[in-house]
Amino acid sequence: MRITHMGSVILSFSAMLMAGCGGGMGMTTSPTPACTPAAQPAFAYVLSSHPTNSVSMFTVNSCTGMLTPTTPESVSTGINPENMVADPNGKFLYVANLVSNASDQATISMFSIDPTTGVLTPTTPSTVPTGFFPQGIAIDPAGKFVYTANSDDNTVSMFIINQSTGVLTPTTPPTVATGTSPGFITVHPSGKFVYVSNQDDDTVSMYNVNSTTGVLTPMSPATVPTGDSPFGVALDPTGKFAYVPNPYDGLDGSVSQFTVDSVTGALIPNTPATITGLFQPTWVAVDPTSNFAYVVDRGSAAVSMFVIDPSTGNLTPNSPVAVNAGSSPFPITIDPPGKFAYVANEDDNTVSIFTLNSDGTLTAAGTAMTGMFPVNVAVTH
Repeated sequence: MRITHMGSVILSFSAMLMAGCGGGMGMTTSPTPACTPAAQPAFAYVLSSHPTNSVSMFTVNSCTGMLTPTTPESVSTGINPENMVADPNGKFLYVANLVSNASDQATISMFSIDPTTGVLTPTTPSTVPTGFFPQGIAIDPAGKFVYTANSDDNTVSMFIINQSTGVLTPTTPPTVATGTSPGFITVHPSGKFVYVSNQDDDTVSMYNVNSTTGVLTPMSPATVPTGDSPFGVALDPTGKFAYVPNPYDGLDGSVSQFTVDSVTGALIPNTPATITGLFQPTWVAVDPTSNFAYVVDRGSAAVSMFVIDPSTGNLTPNSPVAVNAGSSPFPITIDPPGKFAYVANEDDNTVSIFTLNSDGTLTAAGTAMTGMFPVNVAVTH
């Protein structure tokens, strides 16, 4: 088992604070005068790990991307929350709670989302048991199924979502085997395939999804190699390409590049199979147009920006190459409209907010304070 959020990792690089980052929510650029606020409210959620064990809740300014705390500002989760996911319809939110170790079966905290205020309310019951040490959690694009990657028992737990209450019910069978120490899990945009990164055997497990039951069946072959200690699988919205950050690969880490077989869903390594020149990459996000990719370089406290080749999926550095984030950045999340990006900075308890430009570059827009040790960001529209 290897912990996915990297608060205990000793970095060899000095963290660089984002330009204009003052630790408050008032540091913004001027909004575009012609911007008309969206009619549908948007909400952002920031997961804070131990000892906070909470989700901070915000409304999103659709013109500036700025975050304003709701009332109340946060809601409690289970012990040692590691990852969370909001359903694509904006109705429910689920948090994977690590608990402690392999001797304690962990839980998923379940919440309904108030469509007007964004405030989270625990469902009844408020939790459901899952596997041991669930580091990753994912939901299918239709909002029908939830999956956790359980790193201490090498399984994926599978659940069906009650569309009225949001409560999760285990499938039959309730689990499927993975590789060693599965850390992250991702559902293909089509909902037909699922991918799990296995941190201790340097592979991605690949599955077909039963569209009726949600049960996963391993592909043949069942895995594909990556770099050292893969931290996740990011797919572009078209479902053609996949990217896997490998923070411990070689001296500074790498990102594996794949093409997705349109029929089988299998991942096929690109040429070249990896890109290097990064600094402990931990997260990859792709914008809604599938034209640009963003890699969190935790070692340099920055986000590297790339252009995606539409034919091959290969990544080419954008210009400028990178933009500064906060201290020990971990995940990056792009809002559904593709206007803003949010980076959780574990060691300064902030979220860096960026505007996405038409050329794929990011412009710093401000910061928001969160609970301690933020490890995940979700945005609903």
